[in-house]
Amino acid sequence: MKKKGYIRTLEAFIAFFLTFLFMVFVVLKGIPEEPERTNFHILENLEQQDSFRRCVYEENITCMDEQVRESIPLTYDHKITINNPKPPQTYKNTYTETLFMTSNQTSDYKVIYLYYWAIG
Repeated sequence: MKKKGYIRTLEAFIAFFLTFLFMVFVVLKGIPEEPERTNFHILENLEQQDSFRRCVYEENITCMDEQVRESIPLTYDHKITINNPKPPQTYKNTYTETLFMTSNQTSDYKVIYLYYWAIG
């Protein structure tokens, strides 16, 4: 009778060990890693530049685009809009920055949306 107790204990230990190995090697390996979050703070840095503010209030997207291109790494592409949150739909890991810019007048404001993503 004592041998049956040892065998059942050994079986339980083996079952626990196999379950643990399954959890470690199969389940955890199947979880994809998230890409590292990049925070360039592009709009935050451009916010105080008079040339950028002038481009925003003239609603000159080309001018804004040129200034953003100087601040963003070459391995990233971007899209910038004013008062129109329209993210590009073709890229998986798109990062967003938003800037609320006001002028001296109380009712005059612009919301700038910047979307950027890694190329390739």
